[in-house]
Amino acid sequence: MLHHPLTQNPWSVDSDHEFGPVSLSHLHQIDRARYAIQTIARMVGNSAAEPDATGASPLDAWAVMALMGGVEGLCDHIGTLTDAMLEQAQSGQGDDADGDGATHDAPTAIQ
Repeated sequence: MLHHPLTQNPWSVDSDHEFGPVSLSHLHQIDRARYAIQTIARMVGNSAAEPDATGASPLDAWAVMALMGGVEGLCDHIGTLTDAMLEQAQSGQGDDADGDGATHDAPTAIQ
């Protein structure tokens, strides 16, 4: 890769591995969270434009705050998954030691 300040990743560290095995279930969960965040953003955006577009009233402030709280919760979940994936990739293990892919203490049925 070129070593020019405009082409370098400012967040990379020389000791970071470029590749490593991670659980595909974590990637699927991140993808689902991405779709959920996209849907919430569309709902809030449509609500902001609703009065001009159709004359209908926008979402109440409490509804927007609840949706934004949902986005924050999804971002926390993505952070937990990312931490687990980085730890797994850096350890070189293809799966967790117990094999269930758990990233927290919640029952595996809802992970």
